[in-house]
Amino acid sequence: MVPRFSSLILAGAALALPVCIAAQDEGPGHAPDGRAPQLISPLYFPPKPNAPFTAVARTTVVRTLPDGSTVTSQNARHIARDAEGRIYEERVTFVPVPDDGSRKMRVHAVDYSDPVNHTSYRCDTFSKVCQLREYRGEFVENVERPAGLQPDKRTWLTRENLGTDTFAGLEVQHSRETLTLASETVGNTRTILRTVEYWYSPELGVNVQVKRHDPRDGDQTLWLTDLSLGAPDPETFKVPEDFSVVDHRHPRRVDETQSSDPE
Repeated sequence: MVPRFSSLILAGAALALPVCIAAQDEGPGHAPDGRAPQLISPLYFPPKPNAPFTAVARTTVVRTLPDGSTVTSQNARHIARDAEGRIYEERVTFVPVPDDGSRKMRVHAVDYSDPVNHTSYRCDTFSKVCQLREYRGEFVENVERPAGLQPDKRTWLTRENLGTDTFAGLEVQHSRETLTLASETVGNTRTILRTVEYWYSPELGVNVQVKRHDPRDGDQTLWLTDLSLGAPDPETFKVPEDFSVVDHRHPRRVDETQSSDPE
């Protein structure tokens, strides 16, 4: 949805613990430090009307380390869209693979997007506080970048049509994009190839599966499971009553020409 939000791998954040600089007997002191979190762009669900569905959106990320070993993480989150284009979308923490059960996926936020009433809520499940903003992404058209040399004059995009396929009973369009980043484009000493495969459902207007390969980010697979085309429960799209709301929308301007004391 627009604005688009990225899923945060919070497992690494637990490593960013404060360091006590007073313990001089254990060695030189230093200020607190931590690892930079990685952001994963989730599947995008536009507010297409008359195309309701519910599903579980799954993501698996595999990173290859310099020694050839891998680190794998995954998450799964519930999503829904009604016939008017309203969208419910969970934000969930990642857990390692294989999962020994010691860490649980946690829904840390929920988004409620309403293109009808032009509202967008991001609700934190821990504080039970929702940030309300104006929804600006209604009925965004799917505009593809043209293939060939890109506007930055340093990267090149190719696009391949891989034909039609089926996914969860839906007819989908299968395609592949390859972005070539020449050396020194982003500080790289060698050419980087970023490839993305799409399985797009015209009926739903969403990518039901995406596979990304980028040596900078690892291999990412995003797909839908438990897909149902039935109408979701209307209660799904309502902000819980025990959540408070902080309204960030600009107040509407009053027409100064309108009389405050009409006759």
